[in-house]
Amino acid sequence: MKKTNIIMILTDDLGYGDCSCYGQQAWLTPNIDRMAAEGLRFTDFYTTSPVCSPARTSLLTGLHSGHLPIRQLADPYLPDDCPTIPRLLRQQGYVSACIGKYGVGSGQSDIDPLRKGFDYHYGYNCMSHAHNYYPPFLRENGLRIALRNRPPEGDIRQWQRGIGVAEVKLDYSPDFIENQALQFIRDCREQPFFLHYCPTMPHANNEGRNTPDGMEVDTYGEFEDRDWAPNEKGFARMVQRIDITVGRILATLREEGLDENTMVIFTSDNGPHNEGGHSVTRFDSSGGFQGYKRSLHEGGIRIPFIVRQPGVIRPGVTDHMGYFPDFLPTCLELAGQTPDDGDGISLLPLLTGRGPQRRHPYLYFEFIEQLAVRRDDWKLFRDAGSNQEALYNLSEDPREQHDLKDAQPDIFAELQACAEREHRDYVPAPVPPGYDPPGQYAHSSIAPASRIGK
Repeated sequence: MKKTNIIMILTDDLGYGDCSCYGQQAWLTPNIDRMAAEGLRFTDFYTTSPVCSPARTSLLTGLHSGHLPIRQLADPYLPDDCPTIPRLLRQQGYVSACIGKYGVGSGQSDIDPLRKGFDYHYGYNCMSHAHNYYPPFLRENGLRIALRNRPPEGDIRQWQRGIGVAEVKLDYSPDFIENQALQFIRDCREQPFFLHYCPTMPHANNEGRNTPDGMEVDTYGEFEDRDWAPNEKGFARMVQRIDITVGRILATLREEGLDENTMVIFTSDNGPHNEGGHSVTRFDSSGGFQGYKRSLHEGGIRIPFIVRQPGVIRPGVTDHMGYFPDFLPTCLELAGQTPDDGDGISLLPLLTGRGPQRRHPYLYFEFIEQLAVRRDDWKLFRDAGSNQEALYNLSEDPREQHDLKDAQPDIFAELQACAEREHRDYVPAPVPPGYDPPGQYAHSSIAPASRIGK
């Protein structure tokens, strides 16, 4: 019997409150809602970092943010020998693709996704390139795929690295990325696969800043006539485009006879952004929580998380407390391999209802000068930059407004001890001498037509 396929749909800066199944009222996300109705929707699931590169590293390596080799956006390099989901699944006969935004590390090699175990990569390699929805090129296995978009005259950086705002906009990158993902599913119908599908939406084009170019879309669609600022129309359209793509992925699985043999996960790399002219409060993207992207308050790290596989996943809603390191052991157990003890715990017992589900005694988070620990309803939050340290009871105070450290000194001390145990000092891994620098493949023209590198 063919092993279970795995599709991770990892959106970029989608907030806890941006989907209607999580409370959004300004628009509907019917396909994501259907995933939630047919699968298991988590209410207390977390990323491990409030920004993309360390969060994506955590997802692929099963490490939390106190153990990661990449903990900040500027950290450049994930060592090639670091165990990753695609590398481990390859041992179980899986073929793996990263389609969309890879975004692990800064300034890494153009073929870094392949070095980390993926058999195929299409889309964006570096984070900044992924800001541009109308770039002059995308990448396929490190090589350039030329698009018809044109930067302003003299914009050399955009020609070389794809970073900026196009002057001539003809080819909308989400269309190409979506098509490649659907084609990968069709190409792999006879073998087990892991699709790491990473749309860049609804991330802003940060180079567009406060102009209408800050939220780049092909059309505002049904939001054209709304009495909203252009960038808010663009944000809403991006979320809608994500939902449309989810619908197409589910439809393709049905068409190919793969629906019941494919576990589909839907989530976001971190909390919502306040960039590109979009206001995070306009549509309550944080879902009522305090904070957003770059914050270890709940709004920056609590994320939507839905898992669907008809006939296998028990539909419902769970308040099970989990986070990104759980994905690696879940994938390995699903593939038939016993996962080693690490930062994550396999969610398969909870998802399938087969056997008792182990639980984390606590979750640990850190980012620059912030750290947080959640244990049951209690949360320790520390921000050295603002000299703030507090204890919150999330069941009574989900917005983290009432500090209880003086009223609960024992709990406060226990969570401080947890934080001390989990943090490891780190120095970003240096890039080895002779390692392929970014841009080595920049002047290649068209990549081979094959969809899967072997």
